[in-house]
Amino acid sequence: MSAKIEILRHFIVDNCHVKVASVEPLGAPGALVDALPQLSHYRLEKVMRYRFDRGKWLSAGAGLLLDNMLREHGLSERDMTYVEGEHGKPAFASHPELYFNLSHSGTLVACALGDRPMGVDVQQFVDPRPSLVRYVMSDQEIEAFEALGNDDDAKRLLFTQLWSLKECYAKATGLGLSHNFPSFKITGNTVTPLSPLTPTATFHLATMPGAVVALAIL
Repeated sequence: MSAKIEILRHFIVDNCHVKVASVEPLGAPGALVDALPQLSHYRLEKVMRYRFDRGKWLSAGAGLLLDNMLREHGLSERDMTYVEGEHGKPAFASHPELYFNLSHSGTLVACALGDRPMGVDVQQFVDPRPSLVRYVMSDQEIEAFEALGNDDDAKRLLFTQLWSLKECYAKATGLGLSHNFPSFKITGNTVTPLSPLTPTATFHLATMPGAVVALAIL
């Protein structure tokens, strides 16, 4: 496993384990082909949907990282069976006591595994175009963003953090991209709904070189 992906970060929050890895080793000649037999049919189908190699590396790398974490429970990803929720969020049909979530960005993949519903998001720093700011931020968050003035680095960090926090929260609820991101704001570890009541969550945010990783546990 260590020859296929490079684990960069590991942390634990409320019995939920999160690992972040680089998939760059899968770009070596023959590495992807060697990795595929380790994956379940469900994951293989996802890998093969990608047209370009980078997408295949990320999808396969996410499966390998999940396998790495499942083996700590005496399980393997290759032997898992899956079901998908209403909005496409996968779960283990064969082990409903375990919850997981996956994310990828650039050359990074993240996996969360635990005993409660959660969402994880890894995001390389994003340049906050005006259309993205309106898509992600509530009016209150936009005010805080604009108050940073011409500090482009601070704006990039704040935007990427908020995007990642909102993404992981939407994934935890199972709504994913169907969630209306500006309908709630995040301050510290608190979600404040700006429309109908939103489930509460525990958050953890970590900064890595060039990226952030966020976790939401319902």
